[in-house]
Amino acid sequence: MYGGLVRFVVKPGKRDAFLEIVRWSARCARESEPGTLRIDAWEVPGEPDVVYGYEAYTDAAAFEEHAKNPAVQEFGKRMDELVEGWTEVIPFGDSSASSAES
Repeated sequence: MYGGLVRFVVKPGKRDAFLEIVRWSARCARESEPGTLRIDAWEVPGEPDVVYGYEAYTDAAAFEEHAKNPAVQEFGKRMDELVEGWTEVIPFGDSSASSAES
């Protein structure tokens, strides 16, 4: 399995637009990306402008296929408008162990 965890600091007033693209991306993946296992967005109390994104794929090739998703492309175009900054909390790579089938 291939995946990672990213911490996004969303610009004030842009949370809804940011989450709209994330939800769109999750729908696209569910409908047309068999190699995408998970796309999750997590909001944490005490961090009002932060969204954590967890993504898991069958392998790196599935991640590359996901990058072609229309929502991912749109997010790339609008990232400067929506996000103040981001950090890879867990860099994208292969997992050492997982309960998911791969």
